[in-house]
Amino acid sequence: MPLRYLIHVLIFLIGCQTKFSSDNQLEILAKIGDRLITRQDYLNRTEYTLRPDYCRGNQYLHKKIILNNLIAEKLLAIESESVNNQINSDNLNTFLKGRKEQAMRQLLYFEKGHNKVLLKDGEINHFFKMAGRTYHVNYFSFPGGAFADSVKRAIDEGMSFNDIYSVNFEGNIPNRDVNWIDNNDPFISDRLFNNEIQKGQVIGPYFLDDGSAFIMEVNGWTDRLNLSEQGNIDRREKVINTLKERKGKLIYKSFIKNIMKGKNIKLNEDVFFPYANAICDQFFRSREEKETAISNALFEAGEFLSLEDIKPMNQKYKDLVLFTLNGDNWTVKDFEKNIASHPLVFRKKKMNKSEFSQQFKLAIVDFIQDRYLTEKAYELGLDKTNSIKLNESLWADSFTAYQSAKLFMSTQSDSAEQHILMKPIIDNLQKKYSPQISINMKLFESIKVSSVDMFVTQGNVPYPVIVPSFPSFTNDSYIDYGSKIN
Repeated sequence: MPLRYLIHVLIFLIGCQTKFSSDNQLEILAKIGDRLITRQDYLNRTEYTLRPDYCRGNQYLHKKIILNNLIAEKLLAIESESVNNQINSDNLNTFLKGRKEQAMRQLLYFEKGHNKVLLKDGEINHFFKMAGRTYHVNYFSFPGGAFADSVKRAIDEGMSFNDIYSVNFEGNIPNRDVNWIDNNDPFISDRLFNNEIQKGQVIGPYFLDDGSAFIMEVNGWTDRLNLSEQGNIDRREKVINTLKERKGKLIYKSFIKNIMKGKNIKLNEDVFFPYANAICDQFFRSREEKETAISNALFEAGEFLSLEDIKPMNQKYKDLVLFTLNGDNWTVKDFEKNIASHPLVFRKKKMNKSEFSQQFKLAIVDFIQDRYLTEKAYELGLDKTNSIKLNESLWADSFTAYQSAKLFMSTQSDSAEQHILMKPIIDNLQKKYSPQISINMKLFESIKVSSVDMFVTQGNVPYPVIVPSFPSFTNDSYIDYGSKIN
């Protein structure tokens, strides 16, 4: 598929949280030897990735092709292990460890945050009304520190919003519409939709986690009523889900606070700042190089190629102490070894070089916090849950199947597409492993899939891609192998 076409169908959903089911809620769609495909696996691989043309729709024919490809991926992984007795590389093991531990932290959030939310009818009714409101605001953002202090002082002295902006900036004041259902900063959602608001009211300045600040002025608002019964049902369901997510994050924030209580980190500034400067240029690569790396990561080998790309390695500093954590020294070598499985996540996505050391410091703090949350997840045995094991197996099998197909393709001189060349291989594997395959056809028949092309990512996590790329191994729609799960 041409990259030019992909640009039109790509949809990025930043901030999406991976959903985990408890072990007794897993719906098994297919068993392939000791591998499982759940209903949620099927939906995620279908709707969170870009599918090829021959199974892009929601026709029954397409649904069967999708299932055949998901089973084919498992078959290739099983066959590769049985033939090669494959031993995973250190890089792959590191990647799988990072993937597993990210999934464990997300499951920890659902158990200690989301699942503890209790909603009252009064708040549901209030935000049902607010879900139909759109505020029209002017706003602008600016650095923290002395500049923010001067803005606050100007507001306290009665200086108008327009004058504050015109004194410090050129052009028109930015404006936007704000809806409650949007993924706003919690401060914005609380101030606009949980308080009495007056037209012309100035809100802020408010400081974000990345150290910057913003201020906004309310120009007015509009309320949208939904008169259809189904529309009101859909809005209420969306309000309930949104409230659970937001309140769950607040509960989890308190949980994190308890986990981090008493933890102490001290940067060795004599090493930290020279080290940060040394990797700063590597971080700010040219736009062309970044786009190439992103293209490779999304359309070729997934996230596997990105680990070394974002891992700072400067031998000059390896044995120097970068920081102490609860009195224990962390050398640069220790730090780089650990971020191999947990790439750093920067709070501020767009920054200039003068901001890098501060954002790098915050990224280290977030990395350490994740480390303690991961320890808690292991302590609670979350690594032994079926949902985590299935997630780990998903990524391992996807990689093994991809490498197996890549090896076969390298022996072929034919220019045909992968799914055409691989189809005879998949047909043989279906016959060979048919006694070990069983499918819940009743559950399969009940699944409905979207025909909208999407590539879905999460925000603020080390591994943003939610599921592996779609496994394009066959265009066969016949399910003439295996047995039925009753």
